[in-house]
Amino acid sequence: MIVELSPLPTPLPHRDEVNARIRLLMEQPAGVERTREYARLLTLWAAAGRPELVTAA
Repeated sequence: MIVELSPLPTPLPHRDEVNARIRLLMEQPAGVERTREYARLLTLWAAAGRPELVTAA
């Protein structure tokens, strides 16, 4: 019997990694490609979720 497996979801990058990519992107000249990439990175950033909140003692 052959079992078909559904594809694994693409793992999301960590928010810090996305932030670093955004910082590097902002060093590039403004233009259509940078705008598209910025929108894509913002979507990834939102999908990565909120960081864990740690309350101070």
